[in-house]
Formats: sequence, C-alpha cells, structure tokens
Amino acid sequence: MGLRPAKTIRRTGTQAWTRISQRRPRKSFVKGAPRPKVRQYDMGVDKRFDFEVDLVAQVPINLRDNAIEAARQMCNKWVEKNLLANYFFKVMHYPHYVIREHSALGVAGSDRISKGMKLAFGRPKGRMAPIRKGDVVFRARCYTAGVPIIKQGFDRALRKMSGLYKIRVCDISKDASNLAKSVAGVAMKKREEAKPVAEAAAAATPAAEKGKGAAAPAAAAEKGKAAAPAKEEKKK
Repeated sequence: MGLRPAKTIRRTGTQAWTRISQRRPRKSFVKGAPRPKVRQYDMGVDKRFDFEVDLVAQVPINLRDNAIEAARQMCNKWVEKNLLANYFFKVMHYPHYVIREHSALGVAGSDRISKGMKLAFGRPKGRMAPIRKGDVVFRARCYTAGVPIIKQGFDRALRKMSGLYKIRVCDISKDASNLAKSVAGVAMKKREEAKPVAEAAAAATPAAEKGKGAAAPAAAAEKGKAAAPAKEEKKK
C-alpha cells in the first residue's frame, strides 16, 4: 500500500508517546521505526550575512519527513542554482515522531479486521515533525541581493507542504547575537581572543631578552668590584 493522505496525521495532539532510545534500543517504546527521509539539515556556507529569511508556521501542524525533504530539495536547488555559495540554508525541525498505521486489507470482511480495537498501536510506517504556531520550519541567510531568490525558493517549498506559513525577513548585519551563533562568528571570536595573548607574548619576549642583556654587564661589574678588594689584600 502506498502513502496515505497527509490529512490522516495532520492534526496535532492526537499522537501517542513514541520514544526511541539510541543508547538502549531494548528500552525503546517503538521498535523497528524507519529512518528519517531528511538527508541534510545544513546547506550552503555558514558565514557572516546581512539578512535572515524565515519560513514561519501560522497554524500547528504535523509534517511528514517526506514532505520536509521534498520542500528542502525544491528550495535548495533553486537557491543553489541562483546564488551558488552565497547563502546558508537550515532545516529547523527533526522528524522524531513515529507514524503508526494499520494496513487495510482489500478482501471481503476487511472492515472488521482493519478497524481493530480503539487507538490500537499499529506498525511504524514513517516519521513526522510536530510544528507549533510561530515555529520556524526553514531558515536562510544571505546578502541583500539574495533575499528575492530566497523568497522564491520558499514559495516553491510551500507547494510540497501542508499548512499556512509566512515569510519573515530580518536585518542581521548589525546584530551581534546572530553572528556569534554562526560558525564564522565562533571562528572570529577565537581569533579575537587569541590576538591579545599573541601580542602579550610578543611584547614579553623582547623585554626578557633586553633584561638578560642588561643583567650580564651588571653581573660582570659586580664580579669586578668583588675581585678588586681581594687583589689589594694579596698585595698587602
């Protein structure tokens, strides 16, 4: 049987507890769950950009992993084709909820078998991500010229997902907090922290050498003074 319509799992709050333990697989509440279909979460180059574009959910909804992956590919291919490496694109949600289904039969009397007991567990069939109202589904960073391209990419991604969304654009060129969280910001911070240490070490080295050079003549002068009285005593 193929994929069921997205409306079967679209509503939030109806999914029972689904836990998968990575450290202790035997303790997992769900066993044999399929792997998420989202293959990549960070795309592009993470560096300092001027604008941040978010795709924000307007209603709570459950998104299947295949819908997230299809939307990601639609958006990323369009943006990569037009902006090359001058962007950073990130999927903000991981599909950790397990979808459970009872396989329906196509024979006589199948309605009695397929209905089963109320809220039966079912077999794991896929993954989904619970999205709340106001959550950011996709986030992209780019320069000023790339904002229209990112918006077009998000419009293409919306064709693959259910729900209502809006596109939010923020100017982060002067926002230090967004820069500090990026890989480029962390590297910049490390370089700035290393500068004073290197400068202090470079300043201390010539001073130490000068001190050694000045100490040598002083020590020689002291030795000469101490040797002079000794010679006078011998003459006497």
